[in-house]
Amino acid sequence: MADKNTTLIISGATALYPRINQTYKFVKNGSKQERVACDPLDDGAEYTMSLALNKSEASYVYKSMKAEYAKKKQDTWNDFPASAEIFEKNDNGEYIIRTKLKGAFNKDVTRVDQFDASNNELPKDFLLTTGSKINVLVSLVVYDPSRMDGCGVSLRLRQVQVIDLAEMKKRSAFNVMEGGFNSKEEGFATGFETTADTA
Repeated sequence: MADKNTTLIISGATALYPRINQTYKFVKNGSKQERVACDPLDDGAEYTMSLALNKSEASYVYKSMKAEYAKKKQDTWNDFPASAEIFEKNDNGEYIIRTKLKGAFNKDVTRVDQFDASNNELPKDFLLTTGSKINVLVSLVVYDPSRMDGCGVSLRLRQVQVIDLAEMKKRSAFNVMEGGFNSKEEGFATGFETTADTA
């Protein structure tokens, strides 16, 4: 897919919830919606990833988005919103912004190219992990914000360079139960006759 939009390299970002090894879509599961892997040509198929940025990098991204919007803004469009409306802040003081790429445009299947720090291309199904340090190439896609949700500029994922791959962590589906068993403090049995002291 040819992309004539302005591109931007975002350096030193932290990957959050990357789903770029293949396309995913939302499906209803009872009263909830959840993301499931899907074919790139399915309705709603997309690659998604949020980025955690420091203040300096977030400022650079915001100014770039605002400038691109100003170049293409029509008279009837709203003004570009303040940065506080575009970024969320997490408990670490980082600025969070979302990127995505449709699975296909006019049945032309897309992909997010991934490279290691030495610019070796990674396999198509390479699994990037949350917490990894990355550089990201995005396209700045300007749109009329009155016609769809958002600020008027979306960050379309193009390429990712993995600088430091974080260890994959297993996530529990349960809430923390205060006062319950804590293996870090109490130890646990490793067999029928011995108890390991792991505290």
